[in-house]
Amino acid sequence: MAQTELSKLERETTGLKLFPLFALLGWVLIIVAVVTWLAVLGPTASSYWGGNAKEIRDAAEVGSGLLGQLTTLATVPKWLVPLVFVGIASFMLAIAAEFAAIPGILDRRIAGLKKAVPLMGRN
Repeated sequence: MAQTELSKLERETTGLKLFPLFALLGWVLIIVAVVTWLAVLGPTASSYWGGNAKEIRDAAEVGSGLLGQLTTLATVPKWLVPLVFVGIASFMLAIAAEFAAIPGILDRRIAGLKKAVPLMGRN
């Protein structure tokens, strides 16, 4: 009997052990994506569109720095968006794991309260 209660308690508290890790993973992925977006795409976009006229961009030859900037502007968002999506999904998984542990915690507290209340009135 005690072994089954212990395994049930371990299953109920697994979500409480894992949710900080998933929440942290979610925040890290989102922050990495935002920092990359600001540090890579901001200066590259400013240099590509701000410093060059359309005629210069259109006349860029293969292998030039302008086409390298254009490639960066086209490629980086294609992996940053999924990275943010995985970060948000990880964060939502953390919230779900935490919420899933609440009924078990409440059941244990209610059981403890049911045992304690009759003892309180015995003065």
